[in-house]
Amino acid sequence: MRTRPAASWSSSACRSRPCGRRTGPTPNCGRWTRMATCSTSRSTATTKSNTCPSGKRRAKRKRWADGASIVLSFHSDKREASMRMIARVIAGAMAVAVLALAVPQATVAKDFYEGKSLTLFAGYPPGGGVDNEMRLIAQFFGKFIPGKPNIVAKNMPGAGGMLLGNYMFSKAAPDGLTLGMPGRSGFLLANSIGHKGAQYDLRKFTYVGSAVSTNSILWLRKSTNIRTLDELKKAKKEIVLGGLNSRSQNVVVPRVLNKYEGFPFRTVYGYPGFHAVLIALERGEVDGLFSHEGSIQGTRPDMIASGIVVPIFQTFPIEPNLPVMSSFVTDPRERDLLRLLNAPSRIGLPTLGPPGMNAEATKILRAAFQKMAADKTFRETADKRGMHVADPATGEELQAFIAENLVSVPEDVVKEYLSYTERKKSKKKKKKKQE
Repeated sequence: MRTRPAASWSSSACRSRPCGRRTGPTPNCGRWTRMATCSTSRSTATTKSNTCPSGKRRAKRKRWADGASIVLSFHSDKREASMRMIARVIAGAMAVAVLALAVPQATVAKDFYEGKSLTLFAGYPPGGGVDNEMRLIAQFFGKFIPGKPNIVAKNMPGAGGMLLGNYMFSKAAPDGLTLGMPGRSGFLLANSIGHKGAQYDLRKFTYVGSAVSTNSILWLRKSTNIRTLDELKKAKKEIVLGGLNSRSQNVVVPRVLNKYEGFPFRTVYGYPGFHAVLIALERGEVDGLFSHEGSIQGTRPDMIASGIVVPIFQTFPIEPNLPVMSSFVTDPRERDLLRLLNAPSRIGLPTLGPPGMNAEATKILRAAFQKMAADKTFRETADKRGMHVADPATGEELQAFIAENLVSVPEDVVKEYLSYTERKKSKKKKKKKQE
C-alpha cells in the first residue's frame, strides 16, 4: 500500500493555483494556497484534479468565496450609497455656509438696529453748545445707521459733563443702544488733573467719532468799545467774562491770559449752561465770554447780526480776518498751559459709548458716523448753526489722541493749571468774645 506523503511546509506556490498566495499548507497536498481568494479558473476549481486530491474541498470553498464576494459586494454598494448621501449633506451644509457668508454686511447691520431706539445724551442742559451739537447729531445720525433706529435725545447735566461721564462709564449698558456726548474741557481734562469727581478712565470709553471741530472765540459786548485785539491789549478797564465752572476752558483760559498777557479779565462762573451766560450777556450783567463759536452762532446768531457782540480772537485759524491766539502768546509756560487747555478743542465734542461696547455695534456706529459727517445736507446744516465740519475724527483717532495727549501731562503744568481752578479762601478774623 502506498503511504500518503506527510504534509510538507514548502515555500513553493501551488502549481495548480497560479495565484501564488501563501497562507498555509492545504491538507493532503501540503502546498501553500489561499482557497477563498484564489483566482484560479472555474474549470480547475470545479473538476477533479489528479495532481491535488483536495480539489472538491477547494471547489466548495471557491463557491463559498463567490457567495461571500456577493455579500461583500452588496454591503459595499450599500456603504457607497451611504457615503454618497453623507457627501450630499456635507455639500448642502457648505452651500448654506457660503450663502451665509455672501449675505451683505448691511443686512446683518440692519437686523442689529431695525425697530430699536438709541438714546443719545448731552452732558449739559438744553440751549448751550453741547446740547445743540448733540441735537444736530440726533437729527441726522439715525438716517445713516442700517435699520434706521429711532434716536432719542436726552440731557444729563452736571459737574461739567462728569456726571454723564460717570454714568456712561459704570452704569450704561454696553449693548450699543446708549451713547453720550458729555462735554469738552471739563469732562476731558478731569483725568489729566486727577479730579476726584471723575470716576472714569478716558482711555476705556468706546469712541464713535467727532464731527465738529471746536474753535473757541472771545466775544465782547459792543458797549465795551473794544473791537480789535490791539484795543484789547491797551484796555485798562476790567472786563467781566461769564463762565460755567472753575475747571472749564471758558474760565481758565481768560485767567491764563490775564496773568501772562495782562488782559484785564475777571471771570464770573457758576452758570448752568451757555444759554444762561448769553442771557446775562444780553442783559449787560457780563461783558463777554470765551467759548466755542457754536455757543452763539448756533443759538443766538441775532446777537452777532445786530452787533450786540463782536469777535476779538480765536484759538484756531478758521474764521477769516480774525487773529489767532498763538500769534500773540510767546511765553513757553503759557504755551504749555494753553496747549493742554486747547487739546479738547482739537478733538471737538466726542460721541462715545460705554467701555467694552458690543463689537458689532461699534463697527456699525463708527461707519455710520463717518457717512453722516460726509453728508452734504449735514454739513450745510452744521454751518448754518455755527458748527464747522472740517475734518471729522474717527473713533480710532480719538482713542489714540486721548491716550497720547490727555492722560500723561507734566506735573508742573498740572500744578499751575490747578492754581487757576482753586477758589481762594477768604480769611476771616475771629472776633474775640468780650468777657
